[in-house]
Amino acid sequence: MIQEIMIINKAGIALFYHNFVNVNLIDDHQSLASYFDIICRFTKNSFKESLRMLTLDNFIFFFYTARSNYHLVLKCGNKKIKKELLEDIAESILTAFLTEFKNSLDDFNGEISEFKPFSEIVEGLVSSKLNEYGEPMYIEY
Repeated sequence: MIQEIMIINKAGIALFYHNFVNVNLIDDHQSLASYFDIICRFTKNSFKESLRMLTLDNFIFFFYTARSNYHLVLKCGNKKIKKELLEDIAESILTAFLTEFKNSLDDFNGEISEFKPFSEIVEGLVSSKLNEYGEPMYIEY
């Protein structure tokens, strides 16, 4: 189901990235974060709406932006995912992140390594929400 999570700031920087499928994957998530930030801004400015989902052949990207200048993006591989579950997971993660790192975010200097320990919290939050909804954590290909 959820394969990756990314939290992007208003400058298009991926502050936090977590991969559930392969934690050792080296990916260019900073470029992807910039792209996602641009398309979110484009939809907001051009259509006065927020981008909620981007669907590809094999993946769904779920976008969550609320109460802040931060975007949370969930990359999912299953097209039969409950929207309510994704919203609940995204809101829980973004709220926890903004609470946990409030001071660091207020004085952000470009250093993202301090956000890496948040992976443990993300694992627990996602697992808890999936159990609550009765959903499997990983998808089968």
